Amino acid sequence: MNADNQLPLVSIIINNYNYSCYLKEAIDSALHQTYPHVEVIVVDDGSTDESPTVIQQYGDRIIPILKKNGGQASAFNAGFAASQGDIIFFLDSDDVFSVNKVQEICNFLRKKMVENPYVMVYHLLECVDTKGVSLGHKVPSSLYNVPANLYSYTCQYRFFPYAASPTSGIAMSRMLAQKIFPIPEQGVLTSADEFVVRPALLIGEVYGVDQVLAKYRLHDANNWYGKPKVKNKEFIAIIESFLNSKLKENNKKPVVSYFDSMDARNYYLLNGSRKDLLMLLRKIPSWGINKKTIKFGLKTILLAINLSFKKGART
Repeated sequence: MNADNQLPLVSIIINNYNYSCYLKEAIDSALHQTYPHVEVIVVDDGSTDESPTVIQQYGDRIIPILKKNGGQASAFNAGFAASQGDIIFFLDSDDVFSVNKVQEICNFLRKKMVENPYVMVYHLLECVDTKGVSLGHKVPSSLYNVPANLYSYTCQYRFFPYAASPTSGIAMSRMLAQKIFPIPEQGVLTSADEFVVRPALLIGEVYGVDQVLAKYRLHDANNWYGKPKVKNKEFIAIIESFLNSKLKENNKKPVVSYFDSMDARNYYLLNGSRKDLLMLLRKIPSWGINKKTIKFGLKTILLAINLSFKKGART
C-alpha cells in the first residue's frame, strides 16, 4: 500500500467570487503542499470575470464546482458536500497557503484528535498587499488567550469572542465539520467563517498554532479583520438562531443572546441611543459582579455620556 494513502486525506476548499487575478496563486499553493494526500476543491460562486477559465486550466488536478451566485456560505456548503477528507481546510481565493501549512497543521490537529475528535485549529497569517508584499503585521496579532471551548463563558456572558483567524487560517476534523454543516445561506453573502468558527467554539475545541502559515491579502474588499465591525440585526438573528440550534442538537442549553451580552454595546454605539447603553447596564448582575463587568459598566457610562454630547452637538 502506498504510504501516502495511509495518511488522513485532507480536503482544501477554496471559495472564489470574481478573484481571477488571485485565484491561480491560491490554487497553486494548495496543490504544492509538502503533505502528499490532498484533494483541492475549488468552488466558484457565479463569477463574472475570468475565474472559470482559470479553473478549467487545472483539469483533473482539482475538483471544480461552478455554481450560481449564492454567497460565501453557499460556497462553503457546496465545497464541504463534495469533500471526502478526514481533515478540512478552508482557503479564500485571494489568500495563499505556505508550502508546509497542511503538514504542520495536520501534525498538531491529529495529536489533539486522539483526545477529542471534535477539534478546530487556527494559526497566524502574514498580511500582504495586492501584490503579495508583506505589510509587516499578522492576523491575529497573537493567539487568543481563551479556553478551547467557550460554552461555559457563554452561559455566563450570553455571547463570546470570535477566537480564531479568518477563513484561510482555519482547519477542522471532519467529525466536527459534520456537526456544523450545512450552515445558513440566506442572508450570509460574506463572513461565512462566523458560522464555522463560532459553533466550533461552543460544541468542539479550538486551538491556536503560533506559526505564520499563510498570507492574508488586504485590499478594499476585505480590509476588515481585527477592526470593530457591527453586523446588522438580520445577520445577528441568523447567527444567534444557528448557534442555539447547534447547542440543542448537542444536548446543551441554548444560551446565546447577543443583545443580552456585553457585545451589544458595539451595536448600540452605532445604531442605538444613550438609553440603550444605560439599559445594558441593568444586565450586569446577571453576568456576575467581577472585574470584567465592573470595567464594562464604567466604560459604558462614559460612552453613554459621550454619545449624548455628540448627539446634542448635532441638534
